Amino acid sequence: MIAQESLATERARPPVSPEERVAEVVPLRSAGPAETSLLWRIILVMVGFGIAITGFALILTALMAFIGLPLFIFGLALMQAQERG
Repeated sequence: MIAQESLATERARPPVSPEERVAEVVPLRSAGPAETSLLWRIILVMVGFGIAITGFALILTALMAFIGLPLFIFGLALMQAQERG
């Protein structure tokens, strides 16, 4: 009942004529492989792994957990960054 009442309050849109331009079509980025080199990917993974391990070690110490958790998450995200092009 509530859904029918909310639908009844919307105003009907006039139909679009074929002559009117509705929207511009923007081509998406190509789905090809990323142009980053293998060396750059390895560097990102190693730096991310180092930051993640440092963050994990800080998480294990109860006093530094508030610093370690963001470092750990940032390190994991950095390791995943090489997959995006």
